[in-house]
Amino acid sequence: MFLFNLLLVFSFIGLLLLLTCIGWWVYVRISPFHIAVNRIPGPKSLPFIGNTLDIAGGLQDILYILQEKWPQQFGGIYRFFVGTHCYVTVSSPEMMEIILSSQKTIDKGSSYDQLVPWLGQGLLINSGDLWRSRRKMLTPAFHFSILNSFIEVFNEQSRILCGILDDVCASFAEGKAEIDVYPFLTKCSLDIICETTMGTRINAQTEDSDYVNAVYRIGRLLVERFQNPFMRNPTIFSFTALGKEHERLLKTLHGFTESVIHNRREVLSQKINDEIDHTETGIKNRLPLLDLLLKASNNGEVLSSQDIRNEIDTFMVEGHDTTASLLGWFLYSMAANPDCQKKVWNELQSTFGDSERYFKQQDISNLKYLECCIKETLRIYPSVPGVERTVVEDIQLGEYLVPAGCTLGLLVYAAHRNPKFFPDPLVFNPERFFPDEAIGRHPYAYVPFSAGPRNCIGQRFALLESKTVLSTLLRRFKFEIAPNAKQPILSDNLILKSMNGINLLVSRR
Repeated sequence: MFLFNLLLVFSFIGLLLLLTCIGWWVYVRISPFHIAVNRIPGPKSLPFIGNTLDIAGGLQDILYILQEKWPQQFGGIYRFFVGTHCYVTVSSPEMMEIILSSQKTIDKGSSYDQLVPWLGQGLLINSGDLWRSRRKMLTPAFHFSILNSFIEVFNEQSRILCGILDDVCASFAEGKAEIDVYPFLTKCSLDIICETTMGTRINAQTEDSDYVNAVYRIGRLLVERFQNPFMRNPTIFSFTALGKEHERLLKTLHGFTESVIHNRREVLSQKINDEIDHTETGIKNRLPLLDLLLKASNNGEVLSSQDIRNEIDTFMVEGHDTTASLLGWFLYSMAANPDCQKKVWNELQSTFGDSERYFKQQDISNLKYLECCIKETLRIYPSVPGVERTVVEDIQLGEYLVPAGCTLGLLVYAAHRNPKFFPDPLVFNPERFFPDEAIGRHPYAYVPFSAGPRNCIGQRFALLESKTVLSTLLRRFKFEIAPNAKQPILSDNLILKSMNGINLLVSRR
């Protein structure tokens, strides 16, 4: 009797699953939403789990599948499902222009929801009138004159980095060290963004930091969560080991930012006028972003303490990890293309000679080839390989109608490697960005800082920082590929990173 009842239960469950699958099969064929999205080419998906199994591999597999395999297979637009949620991804410059230039399709995609516990409704995530008001409020922090005042910070932290690399090289008999440069660059960029954004020195380059370690880990954790549709449910996620680790990391990250904000409030409360002279930090006559936010907060009436923390956390993340990615891939490109490195070196020699002087704003006009190399690095290795938008109302992309409710994925990495616009796309060729070479190229074929109304607010900051750090490094060090070095394994870890580091031979010039 027991076996009969058990068989009856399993039969009932099987019948229920069959009816559910049949119901889903019927629904996706009569639903206007699915009729529209299924006209868009894409991989076959399974009921309820979609294409989850296709992207269930490692972090490097996601990058390959989404940005190489499927664009090559389906073209400049395709769709796929994570669970029952539909993603429509584009790498066509014409379609990217429609999306990025739109004043309506400005809401970030659903994947950004995972960042809300960390970044809250900061500038990266918020939308609508809130985004417009915050963008307007924060834009003055990136004024040309303020950026110029930060060059001293860029130079000082670059010198510290050079001193550290000098010591590492000196510890080897031949004065040539094989090292993973990425952690050194990350800590340098973190020191820079902390000092310029928060007016606080954390000495990440010279001291161990729980904050740095937390930033490293949380990016990878969030991508691991994206791969599992069940983890999208906050309740389920909170009970998992990954969810518990996430909570521990958030305490570290938020605790650090709140401590800095509290200390900064006390510093500012002691000032009588706007002339800031921070003897405890060594920062003079600069207006960090945090100061701007605190002054604009009007004792919490305009910006609450949490609002300020959200914006600072956002700029800490966007401002250091993306730049570190650019710096790392630039040095790798120089090492892999010694002829280009030689040209940059010659340009630096003609500008600086053998002097040890600091980089100046006026030097930029003399460093055209360095700038082209930076642009080519961002083409092959865009720091942010993709961005998302939520479709709040139907949008027409070429012959396809993308219905509201989808998430649009803009594949920057794939667009930058499109041979139609960049012949031999895997070849590092800075001449692509010579003025006469760029004539006629679609303006949205190259969007390393996004474009349109939601372009990167800090792009001038990032480029000025990069030029300062890289010119300082290349004046003092030569970078080479080790004879038996393994190729970097690219992965989409929110930021474009190498799974096995960026290992280079570094020697003093």
